[in-house]
Amino acid sequence: MGQTCQSGRWKGTGKVSNQGCAWFESPVAYNYFAGGAGGDVTYKPVICPAGYIMTGTRMFGVSKSVDDEHVDAYCCPLS
Repeated sequence: MGQTCQSGRWKGTGKVSNQGCAWFESPVAYNYFAGGAGGDVTYKPVICPAGYIMTGTRMFGVSKSVDDEHVDAYCCPLS
C-alpha cells in the first residue's frame, strides 16, 4: 500500500473508518510506576491491532497516587 503523510495530509490508498473504532488499554494500564508507589513499570505502552491506526489517547488517574495513571489508545480501522 503506497502511503505518505506530510503536513497532516494523508496521501495513501487506505482510509480511516470511523466504524469499528474502539479503546484499547495498555497491558500494564493498572500497574504502578517504579518509584513512587513501589511499582515495576517505567512506561505504559499501548498499540493498535494490525489494520488499525491510533487516532487518540487518554490518560487518567485512578487513585490518590500520581504514579497510578491509566493509559488507553483509540484505534480505528484503516481500509
